Amino acid sequence: MQNTPADKALGKRARSLWKSISTADQPDVTVPVHLAYCGIVAALRYYVSQKTSKFAILLVESPDALDSYVAAGRLYLRQLFPRKRYSDPFVRAVKKGKNGRPSEQDIFRRAAESGNGILFCTSLEDVDEELTLFVDLVATIPKPTKHQINATLRRFSHVPTAAEENMIANESWKRLVYAFQPERPVLAGLRRLRDTAQRTRVLETKPVASKPTLASLHGMGEAGEWGLELARDLGDFRSGLITWDEVDAGLLVSGAPGTGKTLFDEALANTCDIPIVTASAAQWQSAGYLNDFLKAMISTFEAASSNVPSILFVDEIDSFGSRAVSDHQNGDYKVQAINGFLEQLDGYKRRAGVVVIGATNYPGNLDPAITRPGRLDRHIVIPMPDDATRRRIFEQVSGITVTANVSTKFDRSTVGMSGASIKRMVRDAKRTARRQGVDLQMDHVIGAARPLAEVPDEILRLAAVHETGHAIVGVTLGLQLESISISDVVVTDGPDSVGGARFSSPPFITKTKSYYTNRVSMLLAGIAAEKLVFGEYSDTGAIDEQSDLAKATALATRIEGCLGFGDSLVVDIVEDRDLARLRFGNPSVRLAVQKRLSEAFETATSILQENNDALNITSHMLQRDHYLAGSVIEAVLRKN
Repeated sequence: MQNTPADKALGKRARSLWKSISTADQPDVTVPVHLAYCGIVAALRYYVSQKTSKFAILLVESPDALDSYVAAGRLYLRQLFPRKRYSDPFVRAVKKGKNGRPSEQDIFRRAAESGNGILFCTSLEDVDEELTLFVDLVATIPKPTKHQINATLRRFSHVPTAAEENMIANESWKRLVYAFQPERPVLAGLRRLRDTAQRTRVLETKPVASKPTLASLHGMGEAGEWGLELARDLGDFRSGLITWDEVDAGLLVSGAPGTGKTLFDEALANTCDIPIVTASAAQWQSAGYLNDFLKAMISTFEAASSNVPSILFVDEIDSFGSRAVSDHQNGDYKVQAINGFLEQLDGYKRRAGVVVIGATNYPGNLDPAITRPGRLDRHIVIPMPDDATRRRIFEQVSGITVTANVSTKFDRSTVGMSGASIKRMVRDAKRTARRQGVDLQMDHVIGAARPLAEVPDEILRLAAVHETGHAIVGVTLGLQLESISISDVVVTDGPDSVGGARFSSPPFITKTKSYYTNRVSMLLAGIAAEKLVFGEYSDTGAIDEQSDLAKATALATRIEGCLGFGDSLVVDIVEDRDLARLRFGNPSVRLAVQKRLSEAFETATSILQENNDALNITSHMLQRDHYLAGSVIEAVLRKN
């Protein structure tokens, strides 16, 4: 949170809730409120000292603690900015399932008016995605420590025993709120906790809603497996079975927006039962000049190191850029910023006890030194969820089962959606149900999902011919075909396609020149089949970077310019995004690519002409059945 020069005495002033605030403005400070206050001060201490953040999301342990943290947060901001005389500082709680939760627009408006603010919640799942973009920092407040409990009770003129400290440390927040009512003596509250503890253990049957863990998340794939292994390693580290250098303490996680990179980090911390410190290169850069940037970064690492073991999550880590990319305007700044980050990543003493995780949507933009051994040397991609995973995510957040009679429609309408997009769809459906005054039903979800459109017969026929062309040429050239399929319904505004052909690759294969040229021919076989049957082909083979012609062009470019299979043995090692630049910058490569594509198209056409009967039979079968296994196509080819 940003403060003023007049706030340099904050360290002393913020420790007392009985000073600096008039009696009229001071709320009832209870034991839970004071415990919450201590947690807020500890969580924000480093950020306040750097003056880099204005708006924070703080994650707390229990929904029952939210009101206490809101009261403590108001006190905190009033004492942090005494000259502003906050009568109503911007402090809010997001309570899951409450109709009165503030809207994003209200939060943005009030935060802008106040200049500083705190938003409390129990999970990032309760916060809209837009808010995580708006805030400067996200931090977790762990359960009160024994030191905080001792300091709190001493503030109420009671020196606690070790048994009393343990009792409060193990109590639920709800019982603390009930026991320590305003103006009730602390001794009376402690006595009530002791007297009711046994009876409460007998009567308490409903568990408190848990925070997300890796076991409760769907679609994490390899990242989830890595996290569970890390939790075991941390347990062994705490037990003294292994040293820190045996812990896999550096990870780069990437994936498309909305796949759950930030949620993965929160779930990982909950699974490992350790605190999180969240930062980003953009947050550090907002501190000011280069020296301010480096100070903010060092403070973040110190914050993580102050409560080990812990997780330091660096979001949008690609913002550092790469020193290999020339930047005449900010080159020196970038080099020193990256060098400073590498210095923090290096060294056993600096990182002992801290697991550093970097997240990015664009791993190719990262400086290679960041991912070298001993740093973030493991890279895991969180994939977009498949059909089954999307159903599980939906069922988890909605409480509705996707039954067999709607599963196909659900799968088609949610194709290409991330977990965050599915949650937004469920929120929209719940809003509709709430306006109607009824419980959430599957009809509300279907109404909130992207609309589906029936595919006309002529388009379905075109798709059947196109996919059959891929299949026949692929099988003829020795590729392993799994299946081909088409759909008679597609989403009208999404990344859906009418059909597809699935090929598999053996784990070990010698990739010769013929291996690559055969794949180019298979990629062009769809439009070759269209031209053979209809006299011309459509634009479906070239509408985006994932289309057949785009993939074939990229692969042909690698054959000619990157793999040594062209007219020259000279190769250029380039990323996928730079292949077009290679063609434009080298006319001979562009001409060779054109020739390679033409030859591959002729090969595909020749194969289809020789198997014209099989093309006709199989395409009609696909149009009728919508799905054909690879073995079916192989059988038709043998007979024809």
